[in-house]
Amino acid sequence: MKFRIFFAILYLLFTPQLIYSQDVVRSTGTAQLELTKDKSRMEVENKLRELATIDALEKAFGRVVIQGNSTYITNLQTGKEVQTNTVFNTIANTSVKGEVQEVLDEKFTDIEGFKTVEGKKEKVLEIKCEIEIKAREIVTPPVTFTSFPLGCMDEKCHTTVFKNDDRLYLFFSSPMSGYLTVYLDDKDYSQCLYPIAGMSSDFEGGVPVEADKKYFLFSDVEYTLFTKSLQDMNRLFIIFSKTPLNKPSLKDVSQKLLNEDEYKKGTRLPKSLASEDFQRWLNSYRSSGKDNVQVEIADITITK
Repeated sequence: MKFRIFFAILYLLFTPQLIYSQDVVRSTGTAQLELTKDKSRMEVENKLRELATIDALEKAFGRVVIQGNSTYITNLQTGKEVQTNTVFNTIANTSVKGEVQEVLDEKFTDIEGFKTVEGKKEKVLEIKCEIEIKAREIVTPPVTFTSFPLGCMDEKCHTTVFKNDDRLYLFFSSPMSGYLTVYLDDKDYSQCLYPIAGMSSDFEGGVPVEADKKYFLFSDVEYTLFTKSLQDMNRLFIIFSKTPLNKPSLKDVSQKLLNEDEYKKGTRLPKSLASEDFQRWLNSYRSSGKDNVQVEIADITITK
């Protein structure tokens, strides 16, 4: 029995990727670019290798599409989109849902042709890359912390349903120490709720939180929810990281989004960035530090 336990521990230590991975699959991809005078053949082939790899991974696991405050995986065979919270890998600034385990084959082919420039025929040379890979799908590890929106400063006030002028609070607790960041997204803009505006610049990368401690956020700042439509849905992104994050660029959009009277009375919105820019920032961070960053999403409704 002792031997079996020891063996199991070794197995997990040396193959941690298997815990959240799927079966390895084969996939092929292609890409084709023109060899221009401003780039060397090596540069073009390196770019083609990246593009062909992306093509192969997308064929195997679907294409990542960012739309507002949501990220989707599109099945390239059926065209069906499925909303996802998956961690992604990033290749050539493109998010993909898989990792290359082995390159089985790679071939570059020169293709000669012609193009018309200002009415004149010019000879061109394009290079085609064909690649075959072994890859595995990336699956998001489970979130280990607990967090949910509140209607008051008590765990019993757990709710996702709010009315105009209701205050928003948030409960958070984690089994490990780290850093906490919270954004509220309305499909157009992602507002940074935590760190709170005016906090020390030391907290820009997230506010430190201690293990096994219960936190009730926003008691010292008045976050009032509001919608101009009959009912609206906003999305909370609760981001926990083991190390501080490099925050995205944020702007004050209060004057742009509030009416003149609200702005003159001193009403202000948290600093924000465009929703799609936030998604790109978050996806790139999660792809570069899968074990470091965990994200919980909570949808809330606001009724007029």
